[in-house]
Parts: sequence; structure tokens; C-alpha cells
Amino acid sequence: MSMDEKVLVTGASGYIALHIVNILQSERYHVVATVNSQNKADQMANSFEHYYPYAVLDVVVVEDATSESAFEKVFEDHPDIQHVIHTAPTAIAGTESTTEASFLIPATEGTKNVLESIKRHGQNVKTVVVTSSFAALMDLQNAADPKCVISEKSWNPITWEEAKGNENRAYEASKKVAEQLAWNYYEENKGHLNFTLTTVNPPFVFGPHVFEWKLEVDEWNTTALYIKKALELSPDDLGPFTKPCGICCDVRDAALLHVLPLRNPSLAGKRLFPVNGTGLKQHSYEDGKFNLQRIINVLNATFPELEGSLPVGSQAENQSNLDKLTRYNNDETCSLTGMEFKSFATTLRDAAVQILKATSKRQA
Repeated sequence: MSMDEKVLVTGASGYIALHIVNILQSERYHVVATVNSQNKADQMANSFEHYYPYAVLDVVVVEDATSESAFEKVFEDHPDIQHVIHTAPTAIAGTESTTEASFLIPATEGTKNVLESIKRHGQNVKTVVVTSSFAALMDLQNAADPKCVISEKSWNPITWEEAKGNENRAYEASKKVAEQLAWNYYEENKGHLNFTLTTVNPPFVFGPHVFEWKLEVDEWNTTALYIKKALELSPDDLGPFTKPCGICCDVRDAALLHVLPLRNPSLAGKRLFPVNGTGLKQHSYEDGKFNLQRIINVLNATFPELEGSLPVGSQAENQSNLDKLTRYNNDETCSLTGMEFKSFATTLRDAAVQILKATSKRQA
């Protein structure tokens, strides 16, 4: 890949986003990455310079992606940007914050602002990829119904009005509203736009960080905390270890799905849905489901040094719990991309290696 192919990655210090930048740097794209503080910009630039001394990475501070002019200067300074990967903005949590301020505004305004800036200044942009979420696909009300199978065509039926009074449901609804905003904007303006649009809809994302220092300096991401919770259990704990639970994917697979549309025109106009274990020649649709018991099982099977320090739990209760989780089908994503998504055991092992190392450093 020629270094004159320039890609803008917004929210670039995030968990998935750093993996996206890592792939782009390894393939010698010229990356313009936005972060919300100078400290993050310096950390990121220094870390990638050690990985890829030959690569071109410009890290730009955009303090507030919800500001109408947030991305204007980025495009003015880099009119030759050819691809944009807009990763999901972080929710702004706070005890006095409304769900609208915490979830809806960051999700929708950031997306709208980057699309508006592309329309005004991004004449050379050919590809736009937006990070959405499994939350935009899921249907909690009907999850127990065997006829309910979530796919790339699914939309969460929840509305913002229904969800805004509940923090968890508000998060789900904000993801749906933000993705619909992107698709509606594209449809309404495509006569004046030069780019294609693709979205990526990852469920719970497990896996290692690009840089191990992320586990040393940042708040741990949700799934790392799930693994930490399993590691802190006593061998005498009886369970049942059925929560947390959900559908899952590997962070590296989710990141790759963001990059593939830059070189695969058949992914234009698609929603891509990564799930652990799918696409493999021998796979089970159960591999994309997790609960705390599955995490314990993988840790017990993978790390001999943990023998006797973790509980065994109940495999019968584990299976009963997994059977009740949402059914899914991402055959379209597997067919379009040809990807074989990593098994849950591989994903969890690679994440746990880093977590065990970080934990031992903290205890030293």
C-alpha cells in the first residue's frame, strides 16, 4: 500500500481504534488520527513510532467531537484524505448527566459532524466506515424466541423515547439512532457525495490491547474487567457463573472489518457483524456466546499456573444459560469478507496473558 493513501481515524485512542491504526500502519497507509488530549496524542505517536519507524502518522487533538466545527481544520489541513474511519465516541458519564448528554449527543453529533465536514471539505474521500454496535442490531424483548435470529439486516426495535429513562437501554438506543443517522444522511445526500458508507456492528469485544501500557494507565475496558472478575474468584465459590453474558468478538477481527472496505468495493453499503468462531471450517454458533463460566473454563484450560485457584462451576448451568442467549447469523459478513473469526478460546487467552502480566506488575 502506497503511503500517499491517507486515512482519517477519529477517536483513535480507543480500544478498537488503536487496533485499526495498527493495521493501517502495518500496511503503510498515511494515517491522520484524532484524539481528545495532547497527552494521548504524545503517547500514541511515541508508541507507534517504535512499532513502525517507517510509517507516517499524524496525531491531531480534537477536544470535542460534538462541536459543529470539530473536524473542519482536520480536513482543511489534509484535503487529500481518501478514507475516513469514524470510531464510536466514548459515552460521557456523570452523576448529574442526563442520558441524552451521556449517550445520545456524543453518538449522534460526532457522526453528523464528521459527515458534514466530509461533505464540505472532503472532496477526495472515497470510503467512510462508521463504528456502530451490536446494540443497533439486538432485540432484547424477543431474544428468547427461537425465531428471533439477529443478522446484518436486523435493527433494534427500541426507540429513544422508550429508552431514555434507563441508562443501559439509553446506550443501546443511542447506538441505533447514531447508525440510522449515518445511513439516512448518506441516502439523502448521496447525489452530492463521492464516498461509499459501511458500518461495523461488534458485540462485546474481547482481546489484547495493542499496547500493554493501556492496562497500566487507563481504566480497564469492560471485557478486561470481566476477565479480572473471573481471576479474583475463590476456588470455593459455587456460582452459578452465568453473568455477565452476551455475544462476543475479537478486537482484532473487529478492527480488520473497519479496514477491509478501503480495498474491497463489495463491502460498500454493508453492515458488518463480527462474532467469535464464525467462518471457521469447523465452528459452532455457540462459540460466539460467553458468560462468566466460559471465561473460567478457558482460564482453567489454558493457564496451568492457575490450577486450583479458580472455581470449577457447573457446566450444566453454563450450557442452559448459553442456550437462552440471542441467536445470531453473520453468514453475510463471512461470505463477503472471507474471514475466519477467531475462536473465543484464542481471544480470551490472548487477553488474559496481558491481564495476568498487568496484575502481577501492580502487585509487585
